[in-house]
Amino acid sequence: MFLLFLLLIVISCPVFAEYKPIPKELSKQYKKEMESIINKGYPKAIRNVDNFVKRATKYHKRILEKGYYSNDQMDIINLGLLYENCLPAAELDLYANLMKVTQEKYLGIEYKPIGTDWVGPYEAFLKPYFDDNNVNTQKLDNIVKYELQQGKIVKNYLDEAEKLRPNN
Repeated sequence: MFLLFLLLIVISCPVFAEYKPIPKELSKQYKKEMESIINKGYPKAIRNVDNFVKRATKYHKRILEKGYYSNDQMDIINLGLLYENCLPAAELDLYANLMKVTQEKYLGIEYKPIGTDWVGPYEAFLKPYFDDNNVNTQKLDNIVKYELQQGKIVKNYLDEAEKLRPNN
């Protein structure tokens, strides 16, 4: 238990690194570049969500056709993984790219990816930079809203599949 706690602290250290502001003379350039990256990454993140929902629909249909224990339960497992892991991470590459550019180009520090399957640590790191430089993050917010909306569909698939599970 102690080792797990220690590991979590060590892994999350980059997130809690000391804030070093973007130089004022680079603020407009930073804002423009971040918004460009967001604009280019937005359609890909939405496509990722759509692709995950399409896969979930395929698994759901097979479960309804063949039953809960079809295909050695892989469809139900994959459906759960899509809901719990894939959907919340649909924009992970986008956030990683934003953080990489921020760190390497504007802060002059080496980028080291965060070992996570969720955008929360990236968002926590980037938020002060986005706020200080007036970066428009509306599309990032829209991705999260879309993920939540589509996540409800996949959650319904999971709930329906659970109803098919035999009691014994």
